[in-house]
Amino acid sequence: MKFHFLLFTILIIHVATRPGLGQGQFPAVNSPLAPATFTSSPPIAPAPEKISLADDKYDGIPIVDIEITGNRHLTTNKILSFLTTSTNRAFNSQVVQSDVKRLYRSGLIRNVRTFTKRVPEGIVVTFEIFERPTIEQVLYLGNRGISDKQLQKATNLEPGTALNTYVLDDARRKIIDFYQSKGYPKVRVNLMEGSKPGDRRAVFYISEGHRERIYQVNFIGNNPALVSKGRLKTQIKSKPGYLRYFFGGNVSRDVIEEDIQRLTAYYRNLGYFQARVARELIYDDSGRWLTINFIIDEGPRYVVRDLNIVGNTLFKKEALQDKLKLHSGDYFNLEMMKKDVALLKDLYGSQGFIYTAIKADPRFREEPGELDLSYEIQEGEQFRVGKININIAGDPDHTRQDVVLNRLSMRPGDVIDLREIRESERRLKHSQLFENNPAQGISPKIIIQNPEMQRRNSPAP
Repeated sequence: MKFHFLLFTILIIHVATRPGLGQGQFPAVNSPLAPATFTSSPPIAPAPEKISLADDKYDGIPIVDIEITGNRHLTTNKILSFLTTSTNRAFNSQVVQSDVKRLYRSGLIRNVRTFTKRVPEGIVVTFEIFERPTIEQVLYLGNRGISDKQLQKATNLEPGTALNTYVLDDARRKIIDFYQSKGYPKVRVNLMEGSKPGDRRAVFYISEGHRERIYQVNFIGNNPALVSKGRLKTQIKSKPGYLRYFFGGNVSRDVIEEDIQRLTAYYRNLGYFQARVARELIYDDSGRWLTINFIIDEGPRYVVRDLNIVGNTLFKKEALQDKLKLHSGDYFNLEMMKKDVALLKDLYGSQGFIYTAIKADPRFREEPGELDLSYEIQEGEQFRVGKININIAGDPDHTRQDVVLNRLSMRPGDVIDLREIRESERRLKHSQLFENNPAQGISPKIIIQNPEMQRRNSPAP
């Protein structure tokens, strides 16, 4: 049998600064940047010349100053915060054009003109700014159940924001969405100021309507022996509040519609492919309390009649079928099918066939309530462990490299076992020798590389 070897890279992104390790602290390493290159400066013009930024003839000349003109309400520092162009760097016309686009995207600028001026020391770049009107004051009128502070956070409108129709329409929609999420489905919001020329205030008048809460949720039509109401409640987000009157339980029509989709998907994952879910909304006399009835038509539950495995040569079909959770005669279950695919991949991965492709293919039969399920396997090639590289951020340290190797359960020449690779990575993460913060992308990792595939994909010299 022909074996193929893979390169293993153990990537330690940061070394933890834990006391008692005896190795000190390793400095953080940034990605290396290519050295800046500067073209030779053209001869200095006899006198400074102000020209439009229409070509790149000054590319490569150092920038000695950046001037901002035309701004009235926006501060110079605010405009500079959008720019990548800066002093003590080489002039680049493409970078300046990108800065112009960034200023437009800010929504604060109506127009921008750029100029360059050649001086003995280098280049002066000028950004001439034409501002949009900005909001001087934001007012919310008529709100009682929701505070101004909550509305400001929802709209993100504040003095200095560009005043245009799109921004104010978007803020109005956000106010409506926020109110509806808090149980005010009949809220109405009108923009009283901000849409006419010369307006400098954004004034929203809010008619809240009644706050509506969920009194109870019922499920009608489900078979409790197969799918209990308690289980269905875990699939939805529309629920009565805690202590009923005080916490949660707000009515949201959007959430109710999403709950219908969630319930439908849950039933179909269990093999009820013809399941349908509707809803009935019943208010009490006050119009403030809502009873939600989810009406369920389950339909037939599909059974797996024939289960087949094709493409396998390493393992016998019977041996593979015995390990599966889903068998012929069982009700179809999407989660169990996914687990069986993962189980088959692990089984092949334990024998070095780490690139095995497995596709689950359920097909409906002519008989109602029955389907056939096939797992199609493309085994690929078998691989062994090749060279193991250890990359630790900071200065090289042989002791820490030995520590890493001691926590690996595989050595060069071994048949690759994906389960052992995951276990080795888990030991590295729990060793407390290295920083482990997955939320920030900081975690020890084992990366498998195929040198043959890299050579095939690399461009010819």
